[in-house]
Amino acid sequence: MEKKRAYRFGESQLTIVFGDITTSKAQVLVSSDDYYISMGGGVSAAILNAGGIAISLDAAKKVPVSVADVVVTTAGALPAQYIFHAVTIGPYDAGHEAISQNEIITRITKRCMQMLDSLQLRSIAFPALGTGVAGFDYVDVAVSMAAVIADDLLVRQRPIEVMIYLFDRFGRMSEIDFVRFFEEFAVRVPHLANHQLKKQMTPESVAPSVQDGVTETAQEIKMRRINNVRKLMSSLENQRFSLEERLIDLQSTSGDAHEVANLRQKLRENESLRLNYLNELRTISGQDASSSQLDVGSKKALTVFVSSTYKDLHAYRAAVIEQIIRRDMHVRGMEYFGADPNRVTPADKIVDDVRKADIYLGIFGVRYGSIDEATGLSMTELEYNEAETSNKPMLTYVIRDDASVQVSDIESNLTAKAKLDDLKVRVLQKHTAYRFNTIEDLSRQVYEDLGKVMTNDLSKPSLTPI
Repeated sequence: MEKKRAYRFGESQLTIVFGDITTSKAQVLVSSDDYYISMGGGVSAAILNAGGIAISLDAAKKVPVSVADVVVTTAGALPAQYIFHAVTIGPYDAGHEAISQNEIITRITKRCMQMLDSLQLRSIAFPALGTGVAGFDYVDVAVSMAAVIADDLLVRQRPIEVMIYLFDRFGRMSEIDFVRFFEEFAVRVPHLANHQLKKQMTPESVAPSVQDGVTETAQEIKMRRINNVRKLMSSLENQRFSLEERLIDLQSTSGDAHEVANLRQKLRENESLRLNYLNELRTISGQDASSSQLDVGSKKALTVFVSSTYKDLHAYRAAVIEQIIRRDMHVRGMEYFGADPNRVTPADKIVDDVRKADIYLGIFGVRYGSIDEATGLSMTELEYNEAETSNKPMLTYVIRDDASVQVSDIESNLTAKAKLDDLKVRVLQKHTAYRFNTIEDLSRQVYEDLGKVMTNDLSKPSLTPI
């Protein structure tokens, strides 16, 4: 059954999808809500559930608003940069007559498209606005939105990606309804039919990718590092809310004292990390970003931090470490952590070791890894996140889909599997990662790439300075 149809407008694209908007990797997700942005049902509740309480707390500062308004907030834990809250329920502006359903949808859609330009963004995902509690007609809304978007894309100079997600949350549509929708859509918006792509697109991220071979200025490096640290702090803030909610639930039910003590400890660890990143942010803001470039001309042996999960990749790690030693480099990683008499938390230890290393080497297999409760992230993702904030070479390797792996090694937890998939998408978007399928294949490539680092040849495909 066809659940996606795409239309091309020059270099821009509009895609109609039957699916869940919270799975989109667009830079902006649009939410449909009431004038208090309560996020209490439908798509807004789904976005709140996926993105965390930080979204609703940010929205609370900006209400009440009027119908057809659009409010911008953080996207919380979602991959998006922003949530555009479209107000489809609420009082109308004083002195104005009530506006029609079509006018509400038209105003909101036009405003969202204009805001993309203001914020210098290139991808946006809409739901079918107002089709939940507001009760707007499903097909009429999609057609109204598509007409506005099509008119915009026909004259747009800067290419963008737009998606409209149609999700049957109440189970009212059958397979034949999906087919009828597309047929009705083409009839009611005839100028779109001429732009329909004959070959339907496969699922992919709509966020812009990092272009290889682009040399960053010191200022651009600094700006990127600041942005990365801010994202890490946002992730920690969302996890803090989650830990606090669990603690409140336990205390209200006179829960297990040991679990309460454990949650309080994780909150202290979370606070320690957030303060460390705040200090890092201030340091980065006041320093010359170019000062942290890798000095390959130094007599000092370079240190490589090896990051990966263990159960599925322990043999791969051993082979990689052997190649690092062959290159007369030092190795840092989980094998060398040991006991710490100062009782440094695992997350703090990771941050410190990655920061001190000259090179980050990340291997991504079929497991997400053990999750640190203080951050809500696996150790592997923590290591990758910390490496992203540093202006040093990052060597990245992702296992191929056709690689031979033990079934017992594959991530079975659905939440962890989703996090692993998202992490791999980030890695493949931001780096020219090498796709390996055997230990010998990975070992050979690592040895070759380490040689490129030593000669400062950062132009080869498998090595990405970031």
